[in-house]
This record gives sequence, structure tokens and C-alpha cells, in this order.
Amino acid sequence: MNKLYLKQKVLSLTDRYKIYDENNNIIYHCKGNFMSISRTKKLYEYEADKLLFIPKRKLFTLMPRYVLLDPSGNQVALIKKRLSFLKQKLDIESPKGDMRIEGNVWIHDFQVNAADRVVLEVHKKYISWGDTYEITIYDQEDTPFYVALVIMLDDCLHDNRRHN
Repeated sequence: MNKLYLKQKVLSLTDRYKIYDENNNIIYHCKGNFMSISRTKKLYEYEADKLLFIPKRKLFTLMPRYVLLDPSGNQVALIKKRLSFLKQKLDIESPKGDMRIEGNVWIHDFQVNAADRVVLEVHKKYISWGDTYEITIYDQEDTPFYVALVIMLDDCLHDNRRHN
């Protein structure tokens, strides 16, 4: 189990995130592209400044869809938002298996399940400057992948009001 904290920078022209471990050390950072229609971002390992993943929104779709690309541009995950009236529903397709979001995404507490097991939990901290999430990852070898998923989920679920 790996516990991380994602903090979104408040006063910035682009989306910016820093991801900290339990000892408050920065391990990843993410930068959005300035004036990007597809809201493309890049997730980097902090120490080596190595590109890990590229989350971006697909354009010209009826319901929001987000793709996660590896550094060479190959798709490694797809998030699809489904039509729903009272509850937000999302599906994630990836080589790690199909996943689904469960919980109350309106108040930022949810989990991601794959094959009937929890792989990721996300809880928003309410008393903080900017969006701050506590992330619990149960599959430690795929930590950067799950961090990139949380960034895409934040954009899909919570940042649409700001970008519209």
C-alpha cells in the first residue's frame, strides 16, 4: 500500500500538480500545456524529470473521454464518462483490466475497482489551499499509472466547470 498526496496549484495559467509521499517529499509533478484545447498534461518523475505519462481529453465526443498515453504516444488507458442523472459513472479501459469508479465522486471520495478488488482510493481534503487529495494505491508497482489516472479523474469530474 502506497499513500500519496496530490496538490493542485491554485494560482497558475496552466494546470499544475505536485505529488508528495507521506514524508512530504515531492516524487512526481504534472504540468498542463498552455492554451491546450484537449487539456493535455504531462506527468514527470520529479528527481529525474523523466516523462512518465501524458493525460489528455479526446475532442469531439458526446460524453467526456480521456486517454492516457505513454511517453512514445501509445494509449495505455481510456476513461469514458457515462450518461447518468443522479450519479456520475465512469469506466476505465486499460491493459491492467477494465475498472470502474465507485463511491461519491460529488464529494470527492471514491475508489477504483478492478476485478472486484480495490486498486485505488481517493479522498479530498476539505481544509486546504487548492485541491488536495489523499491517494491510497494498493498496487505499488504501478504507482505512476494510478497517479496519472487520478489527474485525469480530477479533470473529468471536477475541473469541467472551470474550463467551460
